[in-house]
Amino acid sequence: FNKILIHVQESLSPAEVQELVFLCSEILRKDLSRVVKATELFTPLQNCNLLSNSDPSLLVELLKIIKRDKLIRDLQLNPKLSSSHVSPYRRMLFKLAENITDEELKNIKFLLRDKLGQNKLEQIVTMLQLFLELEKKDCLSANNLGILESTVGMLCPSLMKIIRENGAGVPEEQKCRDKFQDLSVTTIPVPVLYKQLDIINLTSHFIHYLFVFFLFSICYPSLAISVCSVIWPPGNTEEGQVASLSPSKTQELAQGDKNQSFSEPKPTNTPKLEQYDMSGDWRGVALIINNYKFMNLKERHGSEVDKKSLVDVFQWLGFETVVEENCNREQMLTALEDLCKRDHTKANCVVCCLMSHGYDGGLYGVEKGKVPIKDMLDKLDGRNCISLIHKPKLFFIQACRGIQELQPACYESDDSNKSEINCSLDSDAEVPRESISERSDYLVAMATVPGYVSFREPSRGSWFIQSLCKHLQTLVPSGIDLLSILTEVNREVSMKADTTGRRKQMPQPEFTLTKRVVFPVPKN
Repeated sequence: FNKILIHVQESLSPAEVQELVFLCSEILRKDLSRVVKATELFTPLQNCNLLSNSDPSLLVELLKIIKRDKLIRDLQLNPKLSSSHVSPYRRMLFKLAENITDEELKNIKFLLRDKLGQNKLEQIVTMLQLFLELEKKDCLSANNLGILESTVGMLCPSLMKIIRENGAGVPEEQKCRDKFQDLSVTTIPVPVLYKQLDIINLTSHFIHYLFVFFLFSICYPSLAISVCSVIWPPGNTEEGQVASLSPSKTQELAQGDKNQSFSEPKPTNTPKLEQYDMSGDWRGVALIINNYKFMNLKERHGSEVDKKSLVDVFQWLGFETVVEENCNREQMLTALEDLCKRDHTKANCVVCCLMSHGYDGGLYGVEKGKVPIKDMLDKLDGRNCISLIHKPKLFFIQACRGIQELQPACYESDDSNKSEINCSLDSDAEVPRESISERSDYLVAMATVPGYVSFREPSRGSWFIQSLCKHLQTLVPSGIDLLSILTEVNREVSMKADTTGRRKQMPQPEFTLTKRVVFPVPKN
């Protein structure tokens, strides 16, 4: 049998040996970090009577897990030998490690810097090593999957099914209890009338008890006792019986319930809602893409006014502004890719202001190349820009999309299909609902809602951008959060109308923010 073990050692790569070390670390419950050869692992397994000539099932199990079925056949071992030495929890971690790429491993290590420290993380080169280190720090176990679920759920959501399907480490009793808690409802507190009453009895008698006790005990205490005696007659056994009450006790309980039911609610302090961290000196980058001169589309007069207003207000708020003008499709995506590649570790958030002609679901480059909004949002998500995870990503989009519609001569639309300036208005196409549904910490503030156009005055700029800049300047010093500011923008813009009073505009923010966005009051 030892010859078989030596043959296994010679057939395995160093990486496969470390896979066996990981799988056996839970079985042996000892530090195996110095194990280099497979025989160094097999020896303690033999000493613990876990591996022998008469019972090679563990060896077969391990080789199956690391997918060395051919080696099992070459050794003439019985592949049908059953063994359950490796726990479902260990198998689940191993399967996760198989499906996590090197790039995803780097991102996971980045998220765990505070837990494990930078020096330790630099020594870790595989996902299995990372799992072992988390276990040493007591951050990961069969019954403690919080960190694993949060990191995998954020960076590799498609792998969450491996954790859920496995149910690793959750005792059956706990599963049943959790299932019951999911189905339970909050009930009104009642006086304790039962001794060792089980859930089934409580459920079956609850409706009777509610009506009999609360109604009759308040109005007719004596009658209530009589009815209770009929429904739940007192017996000699304790289990499932109603405790006897004297008339005086019944009146006390009834009066107590009455006082409790009709007492005025006590004033409570308003809970303070969580806010994104804005404590740094550097608020972040504000990218402004301003397309106003097009090859085959009309010029967007007034867009320069919007650009200046945005630069002024975001610099005032502490942002580093980056302006890109008259970009084609590739240049727009490149600008967002460059923003993604920047280190946002010390930034509080990121802002993207996009102004151009638009269509249903996206914007046009100056050459009329289409840039879907979804593609622009993807550039800054957690997979592409790890330093922006858990930080707000704020998009403000000034553009029209949709079919043509008559408009007054003094206004322009950001729709691309106008043949002449000041001759028509265009309603926006429906905002794509999938735009931010699978992303967290996003805000996409659109200039319009379906059925309305986005107005821009050549000398004053667009209604939406100008209202946004004005309300940021006036409301940020009062500590108003961004969504409340956008609500005020909605109110002001919705009250505007063209000279006929028939053409109106209604902005629409979409968001997956998980906290409030409150910009600090600028020092200047």
